[in-house]
Amino acid sequence: MGNLFFSTKGRIGPAAFQSAAIILIAIGFAINMVPFLSFSLGMIVSILSLVILWPWICLWVKRLHDAGKSGWMVLVVLLVLIGVNIVVGRLMLSMLVDQAAMQEAVLNAGADVMGAMKASAEFTKPTIIPSAIAGAVTSFVVVFLGNKVLKSDPEENQFGGPTS
Repeated sequence: MGNLFFSTKGRIGPAAFQSAAIILIAIGFAINMVPFLSFSLGMIVSILSLVILWPWICLWVKRLHDAGKSGWMVLVVLLVLIGVNIVVGRLMLSMLVDQAAMQEAVLNAGADVMGAMKASAEFTKPTIIPSAIAGAVTSFVVVFLGNKVLKSDPEENQFGGPTS
């Protein structure tokens, strides 16, 4: 399991890739739900959530290797995933939060940075669950489409033998 999530060496087939991706999507969903329970803990966990980026990179690199592609193409995948998540997040925020009221509450907090952050958190709390769901769905769609686009190389290539 450690080799699956923490090494960029080798290849991984579509089925194993999708199973591992579902595990990472579930972990990401749980991380995204923490701010709903506790604002302070949510801030800490969101910073620590960057740790999940490495297993994603490892999975995608191995999937790209299975298709005979360079692992550096993972940068394209990450840009697409980050871009789509930003757009979806902005849409969720604009649909579910009264932006003017949130800005006023933040401005009323004045120089109190923690107060401004708490005021902002109270307005964005209704977006946590829909955003976590949207992030999980978006990630799964990118994984699904990536699996469809990347055809496994049936022969041995520079990254190893064929996957079963």
